[in-house]
Amino acid sequence: MVIFDANVLIVLTTADDASFEYLKIFNLIENLSKTNTIVGIPAPSWAEFIIKTDQATKDAIALVKGLPNLRVLPFDEASACEAALILRGALATTGKKGHSESDWQKIKFDRQILAIARVKNAAAIYTDDENLIKEANRVGQATIQTSEIPVPQLQANLDL
Repeated sequence: MVIFDANVLIVLTTADDASFEYLKIFNLIENLSKTNTIVGIPAPSWAEFIIKTDQATKDAIALVKGLPNLRVLPFDEASACEAALILRGALATTGKKGHSESDWQKIKFDRQILAIARVKNAAAIYTDDENLIKEANRVGQATIQTSEIPVPQLQANLDL
């Protein structure tokens, strides 16, 4: 399982379908589908995604929900316990806010996403959120930024 943060979904549903950003994410999703890898979207990320879709909410939701290997993941009891452990670890080492420069509400939101990823044993979180990346690094959770996703080979042989 891998985790997609809201910013990945926003690029997928709003970028020009000829852009490198869109092609990289689309290719990634195709490759994950081929290997039956589940793409988890933590409920807090799902909420953020829906907020950002504005008037196109229905179409954006249909597009994302149409992905066969997508699962919206709840912030449940196990995730709440994991979030508490993440906060405890921050209090014991770096302080309440950890290495994040965000406000406290955003930090709690990021920790919910991180807790869900850890409970589900996610291989990585795909995100461009620098503060979520800092928190994930602090607890040893792998992250991948969209800039690190390989560009798909578009066409090997061109007829000139």
